[in-house]
Amino acid sequence: MATVFYKYRADSKFTESIFTTGDVFLSTAIGLNDPFECSVQEIAKHWIESQVKQMKQAAVAGFLIEAFRYRRSERAFFGLSTTELEELTNRQHDNIDQAYASYRQFMLDKNGHSPSDCERFFANIDAQLNSVGIFSMSANPDHPLMWAHYANDHKGLCIGFEASEGSKLAAADHCLPVQYSDSLPEFDEDGLLSETTFSVDTSGRSYVSSFKIAFTDKTFQKAISTKPTVWSYENEWRYVEPYDGLFQWPGPLSEITFGLKCSDERRKHYIALAEQYVPNDVRLYEMRRIHGTNTLERVPLEIPLTRARCKIHPAHISEDGPEIMDPQQFAARIESLIKQLQIGPALFEIDQNLKNHPESPVLWSLRGMALGAAGQHAEALLSFQKLTEACPDVAQGWYQLGVALTQLDQLEKAVVAYRRAIELDPNDSSAVFNLGNILACSFDASEEGLKLLRRAERLGHRRAHAKIIEIETILLKLKDE
Repeated sequence: MATVFYKYRADSKFTESIFTTGDVFLSTAIGLNDPFECSVQEIAKHWIESQVKQMKQAAVAGFLIEAFRYRRSERAFFGLSTTELEELTNRQHDNIDQAYASYRQFMLDKNGHSPSDCERFFANIDAQLNSVGIFSMSANPDHPLMWAHYANDHKGLCIGFEASEGSKLAAADHCLPVQYSDSLPEFDEDGLLSETTFSVDTSGRSYVSSFKIAFTDKTFQKAISTKPTVWSYENEWRYVEPYDGLFQWPGPLSEITFGLKCSDERRKHYIALAEQYVPNDVRLYEMRRIHGTNTLERVPLEIPLTRARCKIHPAHISEDGPEIMDPQQFAARIESLIKQLQIGPALFEIDQNLKNHPESPVLWSLRGMALGAAGQHAEALLSFQKLTEACPDVAQGWYQLGVALTQLDQLEKAVVAYRRAIELDPNDSSAVFNLGNILACSFDASEEGLKLLRRAERLGHRRAHAKIIEIETILLKLKDE
């Protein structure tokens, strides 16, 4: 039999909704009784300091290399004279912090804004910790303190979810045993496994990078699953997702245990809910006092099993499905979530609607954008393929398909997608720019690529001019060689 994890609950409408909706609510750490005692920044303090130093060194070195290139070519560098440029490149600093501060101040003076600050690069790590969704369970269904604390002093019930094969509870990255320690977890010597996400505008074009720790990072998982030893009696396991909110049951609802003081009326009510809404048989238990003692035991009910009446939870099926809300309003909200890097909530809403509207081009477009923003380009590609199949004459679908293919380094296929997008919309500066960029970097097609980049510049693409200069410089060097 598969392992079962238990959720102690008071008798309430929220507990009833677990049965009727097929969903559970994942809270953030702030909503639990044990906000994280440690932070990734504490655990990884020395590693982060080392990474920041390396990033500063790389930023300053890149800046100076570029300055030296202009100095040798005698071209203007941010409008500096030859003397000013020499002074800039020869300037001495006591340490890398001073050099980095000088570099950022220079860029602020010349551009009106300074580059992103390496010191703040890891600043969102602990905020990310506190956005994780957590559903706390126990491996123990009959602990008296758990019944007292979480099930309204035995008036409630304990719901068992099974870690069946393929369920979230059977996935090591989503079901974590809590480690009980009064010391900080040890930092994984391999460093932090990171991922870069980006947000996009309404047309899927404007990217804003953001650093995140990968949800599967071992240090990150230690931080979200470590508690002081005082809580060890709970024998807790945590079903976790990258964000909070409602999620489908993490495994089949397979058991119900009723508290010692749970009335017959409420027991019958929950049994009826299980028979109506749970798509499998449910084992039934109750807590009883052992005769002549002050201890309790869990025993099967006289009716030990519910009989399932449905094959699929009714909350997850619909003959026609509810109409999707106004497409423009829905798309605007999802795009706003993506821009805020709220990728999980965006995908959750999209996928919920796709269950009832599996052919919606709007939903497949939004899904691809969200997956691309999460760096899941292979999955984004599948969504954009669905979009182009459903709407072969919509230019934006082919453009988005080209972006996904480019990210996956499938450049030949990306060229085909961009060409189709341009056929359908010759004035799409982004499609023209992306196609030109790919072709310009190919020796055999560089001339066509430059023509396309100049066309993108005429169409108003803001990055086209700089890219043209870059490509022309590279081609001149190749010609000289």
